[in-house]
Amino acid sequence: MNDLPGISLELINDAKREQTLNNYVMNVHSSETRQVVQRFVDRQKKKLASKELLSNVTILQRHNDKSLTITKAGRFVGYAITPRESKSINVNIKEIGIQGVAADSITLYLFDPTQETAIETKTVSITTSQAWTTLDWDVEFDKSDGGAGSTYLIGYFEDGLTTTLYQQEWNIGAAHASQKITRHYAGVSPVRFASGTLSGVTVPDMQYLESSMNCHSSGFNLRFNVKCDITDVLTDNIDMFGEAVQNAIAIRYLRDALGNIGLNPTVSSAQNRAMFEQEVLDMEGRLHGGYIENVGWRRGILDNLALDFSELDIVCLKAQDDRIAQVKF
Repeated sequence: MNDLPGISLELINDAKREQTLNNYVMNVHSSETRQVVQRFVDRQKKKLASKELLSNVTILQRHNDKSLTITKAGRFVGYAITPRESKSINVNIKEIGIQGVAADSITLYLFDPTQETAIETKTVSITTSQAWTTLDWDVEFDKSDGGAGSTYLIGYFEDGLTTTLYQQEWNIGAAHASQKITRHYAGVSPVRFASGTLSGVTVPDMQYLESSMNCHSSGFNLRFNVKCDITDVLTDNIDMFGEAVQNAIAIRYLRDALGNIGLNPTVSSAQNRAMFEQEVLDMEGRLHGGYIENVGWRRGILDNLALDFSELDIVCLKAQDDRIAQVKF
């Protein structure tokens, strides 16, 4: 609090109203920090193309041919998903859709090859009509709690399946969404790891990845979003928000104090209230920018953050299109 100009403990005590001082301070710092970062992110969506790339894409867009079924052979059957080389691209596997010859249940696994056991598992019901089940599983090129550059596997072990599932030819219209659209941000390919490459229900041996790729789908469909998630980049550069957060917190304290009708007579004097209101205007100008008479428009702290944050990621925080790339004489 000593770093906030014009903000005293007495002022904060007047602003807190019915909350305890500690809870009030913690709530103000938390909420104002979130708002500053969110305002910054919103600016990136407009200026630096930090936005959702694909929304709710269904991989297979064709009905099942019931004459085409998968003959079980004790394999791991599923899809290999490779996110594009980017610190900020997040692939969210939203749902799985399965249709079986008969009703059954199946355990679905998500493997990160840097981990011996599955990072996600879920038991999914199978019916004779295609039904969708929510997963909400994330895969990333560079995971903070995993490796970088991994190809993830999502699928099931055939030994745990009683019924039979349907397959489609991967390259004949069935997977055009994944091949023509999603390939810009993530590679998707059906895989079938032979039983001899498996060890229980741990991650399949990735040295057999290429030889396990298949020209038919894996008996289930997926829906996923591909979006820019700059959380890691923000965390790595969190110190740059210090000045903006300080100003936002100070503005909040002053506004809360001005809005508290129970202020003591000294603090609520006309002179002090006028001073507080002027401080709010000054701080908002420093934070958001504004017009200064006889000077013109002055950029704010958040404007400069947007400039400093460009080009940190080639996909999600790329350079603006209208900049000068070369100068020749």
